[in-house]
Amino acid sequence: MENIEALTVDGYIFANKEDAEIAKNEIRKIEYIESHTDMTNMAIVKSIYEKALAERYFQTPIGFEYLRDLQKILVSGGLKEELLKPIPLYTTFKRIDLKNSDSVKVRVTKAEKKEMSLRMKYRNAVLAAVILGVLCLAMLFITLHGTTPNALNYKNAITNQYAEWEQELKEREAAVREKERSLDISR
Repeated sequence: MENIEALTVDGYIFANKEDAEIAKNEIRKIEYIESHTDMTNMAIVKSIYEKALAERYFQTPIGFEYLRDLQKILVSGGLKEELLKPIPLYTTFKRIDLKNSDSVKVRVTKAEKKEMSLRMKYRNAVLAAVILGVLCLAMLFITLHGTTPNALNYKNAITNQYAEWEQELKEREAAVREKERSLDISR
């Protein structure tokens, strides 16, 4: 077990060094707030309290004690306790037997995570390939059955267009000659 003195912060013994470090950081935050804030101004105290709750600045009992002290300052300053947001603890205090609990999540090993990751990648790749295949078929269908000239049918489209123009021109010439004959106009 780790040295108890290294795990003790402000009268609390923490389970590990990381939690003890978090508590020490919270003490530094509290000292900074206390040294840079006019604690007689209730509006400032209330904004600090609300921001600390919203941003979850405090996670250990030390920080929760400080939040409780801020609550007491606000109440003694005339603010009704019902108007203050309660301090959320985000933890449970009831001991539970993890061996018999149904709510315990099954631990996933690194190999299982890697296998699940590969399955997801494979599934996503197959899905992407199917979507791209459908898009290619749709583009091919549009290309073959479309009315506008494209790379596959531009020669036929242009030839057909000129043939239509030539046919229309011959029909107009025939109509003009017919009209000239009916009016008995010669050139």
